[in-house]
Amino acid sequence: MRFLLCSLSLLFGFSLTAQHETLLSDIDVIGGFGGPILETSQINGQIGVDVGGGGALLLNGFFLGGYGMGTDYATYSITSGENEGDYEIDFGHGGLWLGYSHNPFKLAHLFLSTKLGWGSTELKEDGDAMFKDRIFVLTPELGVEFNVTKWFRIAVTGGYRWVNGIQDLPGLDNNDFSSPTGTITFSFGGFAEDNDWDDDEDW
Repeated sequence: MRFLLCSLSLLFGFSLTAQHETLLSDIDVIGGFGGPILETSQINGQIGVDVGGGGALLLNGFFLGGYGMGTDYATYSITSGENEGDYEIDFGHGGLWLGYSHNPFKLAHLFLSTKLGWGSTELKEDGDAMFKDRIFVLTPELGVEFNVTKWFRIAVTGGYRWVNGIQDLPGLDNNDFSSPTGTITFSFGGFAEDNDWDDDEDW
């Protein structure tokens, strides 16, 4: 019994002094943001704007969060066969959003991000979905972010939206949805401007 009590005392002592190590132990959450996203691109050769939004936590110089985008500006016409008609293209996706800002407390600084998402695209006739595909979307982008106020930032970026999964929309394929992009991201939140960042380092 005395041996058992001594063993428990030793184990309890070790548990008080041991440190709990984790994979992300050196990463601090220093703020967070969210806001609307406007993305110009092409669908079926037609230029338009995708509208959505996103939000993320700031982890040191990086951010990690989620987004959602959607649009229905593009149209498609099938001129012959049993599916002949005029269709509205409904395109939407959402998922993981991650990125990095270099020297984020400079007035203008480098901004890069990647959106990794899943969704669907449909051909609609009179509001009814006639054809539908599940899609995977990858959108890397690079640009400049501007600090408008301490709680509001605007990023202007260029990138490329890669789409995969189009197979059941007659006459359309992945290339009709993959496109260069131009994006404006509005971010509202807390950016932890009081943290110990090196403001003298040039970007």
